[in-house]
Amino acid sequence: MLRLSMLCGVVLATLTAQPLLAASTLTLEESIRLALDNDPGFRITEARSAALKEQAVADKALPDPKLKLGLMNFPTDTFERDQEAMTQVQVGIQQMFPAGDSLKYKSERSLSRSRAQDHQSKNQRRKLVRDVRQAWLEWYYWHRAQKVVEENRDLYRNLVRVTESQYAAGRQQQQDVIRAELELGLLDDRLEDIRNKMEEAWAKLARYLGDTPDAMIPPEQFPKLPRPQPLQLDDHPMIQAARSEVEAEQNSVSLARQSYKPSWMLDVTYGGREGVNLDGSQRSDFLSAMVLMDIPLFTGNYQDRKVAAGKQKLQSALYSLKDRKRGLNRQWEESHSRWNSLADRLDRYQERLLPMARENAKSALQGYQSRDAEFSALMRARIMQLDTELKALRLRTDRARVQAQLLYIAGVAQ
Repeated sequence: MLRLSMLCGVVLATLTAQPLLAASTLTLEESIRLALDNDPGFRITEARSAALKEQAVADKALPDPKLKLGLMNFPTDTFERDQEAMTQVQVGIQQMFPAGDSLKYKSERSLSRSRAQDHQSKNQRRKLVRDVRQAWLEWYYWHRAQKVVEENRDLYRNLVRVTESQYAAGRQQQQDVIRAELELGLLDDRLEDIRNKMEEAWAKLARYLGDTPDAMIPPEQFPKLPRPQPLQLDDHPMIQAARSEVEAEQNSVSLARQSYKPSWMLDVTYGGREGVNLDGSQRSDFLSAMVLMDIPLFTGNYQDRKVAAGKQKLQSALYSLKDRKRGLNRQWEESHSRWNSLADRLDRYQERLLPMARENAKSALQGYQSRDAEFSALMRARIMQLDTELKALRLRTDRARVQAQLLYIAGVAQ
């Protein structure tokens, strides 16, 4: 009866233990918000996109005209403006006109690159949400694992006291005392390892959050993530970015083809003269206009090579698009398969193994209380229950982490 009452006291003390210290709760949603507010990564691509949009406007504009000022045919003996009929003070303007539709394709190329940066920014936001989810879930696991082990540690400590008092009264074997102390020591070591891993998990999460207090804990309830939708590769920002890069290279090829067309420049010059003609009339001023044109005659080592280079870059962009599609599809298949596999294993643990482990521990305790089971059987049952609870928690966490990856690939709105 003494052993029964003491063991009942152990269980009651364990179940009614409450934490003494309170800390601020950090939810998954709050972690995501903090990370998005503090991470500069996607803002870099947003700035690049804005810069390329401005560049597209500049690319479509004509080059600045050139002002031309000059003195022509001044006599070197007197430097008088009215001595010679051809002496002029000239002012002119030159305007360059690029070949064909060069300005159009150059501007469209910048716009395509800007769209690629926009999609990259969206992709970085999604990656950040995925990474924060996975880091938070890992932190949650180790925090919950610590709590589970601490609860069992309190029970083990009380069991050590019970076995020591029972041994002192001659109702327990020394081996039981040693076994209880050994299991408590192993549990202390396990708890220390869990605390170290929890600190590592918090450090990984905290680097996304900016300045946050160290005394943070996750909520008790396991977070509920959105269910992954069917994969739509064409809607993924990585694919959209690759497609915009293809468009940019297509515009580069079109731009290179414009070099087969001549660029030209208009030159208009006004020449002012002084003095009189032989018949006594006032010398008239001169107005000159000319057009300068490129003549793309020798295209083998310039225009042809530029077009060929552009085509190779375009082909590279197409290969990159294909590779990204293949990579995302492979990631989806692997993650989805693992997600389903983890769901099956988690169901097995929650529906069968975990209830069986708890029932086994309960039966072992009852058997020990009635002296039908050895103390070692009770310890094995308690250890098995602890391992089963931690494994079920690990499976649930791993499945949620894989689900975060699926949400990133499927592109569920964050």
